[in-house]
Amino acid sequence: MAIGLAMKLLLTRPRKQAEALASKLRTEDIDVWIEPMLKIIPCASVELDPEDYQVLLVTSPNGADSLADVTARRDVMIYAVGDITAATLSCHGFADVHSAGGNVNDLAVLVETTIESTAGAIAHVGGTDLAGDLVKRLCLVGYRARHVALYHTVAATCLSCEVRRAMGNGEIDGALFFSPGTARIFMALVSETKCGSALANMTAFCLSEAVANALDRALWGRLVVSDRPASANLLAAVMGG
Repeated sequence: MAIGLAMKLLLTRPRKQAEALASKLRTEDIDVWIEPMLKIIPCASVELDPEDYQVLLVTSPNGADSLADVTARRDVMIYAVGDITAATLSCHGFADVHSAGGNVNDLAVLVETTIESTAGAIAHVGGTDLAGDLVKRLCLVGYRARHVALYHTVAATCLSCEVRRAMGNGEIDGALFFSPGTARIFMALVSETKCGSALANMTAFCLSEAVANALDRALWGRLVVSDRPASANLLAAVMGG
């Protein structure tokens, strides 16, 4: 696939994150089409005082964005699940951010090897539904941990007519997927609208193997998986595609 003005990619991230990603891709002369698979809805009443916790745990860019919205404090210590979440936090001005560089298990290990369970409480901040029971694991080994919900998500219920038409006409060369959840939603909507045949001419760029596994591999022309779960690595995969 030639990189250039003729290349167009579908972005499936929530709109705020997709817009930021679109800006980076456009500087590389890659056109984009934004079709969010999830809408982020802030929780109405959030009780979170960072001073009550020795560290906050954040496991997604959505959680990072939402945390920035609910507190003006930027000096709290934060452990992020990976580099994308850590970078998002840093962009919001949080100064004491540490990346586990992987998944929820890596984050738990980072906590267990660097944080004293007797030093204070821990909060896992994010959505109402979180992947992996991080809080339960930490509580079982003696930490005072709790989950603080900052937002909930609403899944897209259809693909826009414009995107379906563009896919059918072969105008979209590929799609980027950053989470298994958005990949599953996309595939469900493709199935409902019976436009799966269009994927044979498209490349799926996936942040990780877990994301790739949430797609129907047989339908895609190609699947490209980032060598590390980091935004820069996925973009490098796009540029090398």
